[in-house]
This record gives sequence, structure tokens and C-alpha cells, in this order.
Amino acid sequence: MRDLPWRSIGLLIALALIAAGYFGPWVTHKDVGLVLSADDLAEFVKFMPMVRLGEAGIVRELFFAPIWLASIGLGLFGGRQRAVKVRWGLLLLSLLLVFTPLPPFTFLVDAFRSPEFSLTFWVTVIATVMIVALTIFGRRLSDRVEAMVWIILGSAAASIAPLHFIKIQPEIAKLYSFNIGWGFVLVIIGGVGLIALGLGRIIGSRKNPPASA
Repeated sequence: MRDLPWRSIGLLIALALIAAGYFGPWVTHKDVGLVLSADDLAEFVKFMPMVRLGEAGIVRELFFAPIWLASIGLGLFGGRQRAVKVRWGLLLLSLLLVFTPLPPFTFLVDAFRSPEFSLTFWVTVIATVMIVALTIFGRRLSDRVEAMVWIILGSAAASIAPLHFIKIQPEIAKLYSFNIGWGFVLVIIGGVGLIALGLGRIIGSRKNPPASA
């Protein structure tokens, strides 16, 4: 079953929304210094007393999930393309994005064994391997498997970091008043979009089964 142009555009828009939402504000405030993106939250929450004591049940690295998932999605999208230049161009873009959560170079050299950065490092490594594998072997996936991957990526994007944010909101509110930013909303919309497109793929394949040889 061939990808329809609108579906490809929809997938790219959904992935762009997740990536933009990750970098966009999740916590908004009139003072710029108090505006926090998902990337900022991963750093911000580790200084909160309840998080440091493990009482909040917060894993700060999960705020990186949207950019990891968007990068993997770009790898899958690129791997399904026929044009080699498009495929490798998307691979380059996805690799640039997936490395975003890594610490500065001075900390990166031993991040693989650092208590603070090891989880971020190894998840990034796993995501990178997945991106390369999907770019190389993506065209071998069946339409149904591809659709299921989109549903999984979308479900994870719409739930992991957003639910973590909802959980930590009361603790942030104790420090200062804030409003929920558009970045949080875009990540959820993008994730729901991937779910819808994945489900549409499955439904469409059932209605239009491949012709027998």
C-alpha cells in the first residue's frame, strides 16, 4: 500500500509538533528566566527537594522523551522513502535532534558511567541505534508493523513527558505561579496525530488489501 501525500505530510507535521513542543515553553511566566521547556525541566527538577529525595517519583530523563521519540520517528519516516538523498538527509536531521539531551562535551567524555548522565547517555545510544536501523531497514517493514510503530511512538510522546509534567506541577507551583505553555500542548497534539495516522494506516490496509500476485 503506497503512502498518500497527505499522510506523509501529516506524519512530518506530527513529528515537527513533537520536536517544536519539546523546545517550546511548558512553564510560562512573565519573567523569561522562569520560562521552562521540556529540556529545561529535565535540569530544573533535579534541584527540587522532593525529587532529590525520591519522594515525587520523578525520573528527570523522561522529560527528554519527546525529542528521542521525534528523532526515532524521523528515522522511520526516512527509512520508508525511496529517494536516497531524502533518506540520508532525514537521518542527519534525526541524529542532530537525538543528541540534544546529551551533556556538554566536558561531561560527555565520562557520561556513560556518570551517576548523573549515564541514563541519558545510554538511552541516547539506544535511540541512535534504532534510528540507524530504521533508516537502513525501514522499507522492509510491513505496512501493519510500520503503523504499529507510529501508534507506539505517538502514545509514548503524548503520555510519558506530559504525565510527568502534570505530576510535578504542584511542586513547581510551590516555588512560583505559572501558566501551562504551548510546548506541552504541541507535544500531546503531535503524539495524538501519530496515533491517528497509525490507526488510519491499519484501517486503510484492511479496506484495501494488497492485490495477490
